[in-house]
Amino acid sequence: MTRTTPAHPRDHEPVPESGTLIALLHVLRKAHMELVGKDKAHRRFSRVSTRGDAREYIEEVMPHLTKEREKRRHARRGSGQ
Repeated sequence: MTRTTPAHPRDHEPVPESGTLIALLHVLRKAHMELVGKDKAHRRFSRVSTRGDAREYIEEVMPHLTKEREKRRHARRGSGQ
């Protein structure tokens, strides 16, 4: 995978066991599961162990989630809601 964001000095630090970052990652994993299924999302999420891995995961998953959100917004508008 090619990195789109420059490396950060803390990229090699492990993902903290608590706090905002791990909470965000779990929310993204749940949304990712809805898009691609539990097994595929779990396999991808299981490769996240450092802050750099987390950054790559967020950069990989967010565009798909954003696209799906827009698709659902347009569908709601089209149905008159």
